[in-house]
Amino acid sequence: MHELGILKHIGTIVEQVADKNRIKAVKHITLEVGSQSGVVPQYMKKLFPAAADMFPVLKNTELRISIVCGNGLVIKEIGY
Repeated sequence: MHELGILKHIGTIVEQVADKNRIKAVKHITLEVGSQSGVVPQYMKKLFPAAADMFPVLKNTELRISIVCGNGLVIKEIGY
């Protein structure tokens, strides 16, 4: 299950952005996941709480996922 590793990487990126902007908490993260990416959105949703526990800024953060055409994965929005 590579979804947990992806979520940890996303957590690191979001934490860096939050630190740079002096943000204490993130309300939501919106991801665009390509339908051909090999990433299973249901696994991402299920594993997100475990990954979020590793990053204090992600406490109580909602993960939003949009499925798009293609094979990429993009952090579309970080809501503060």
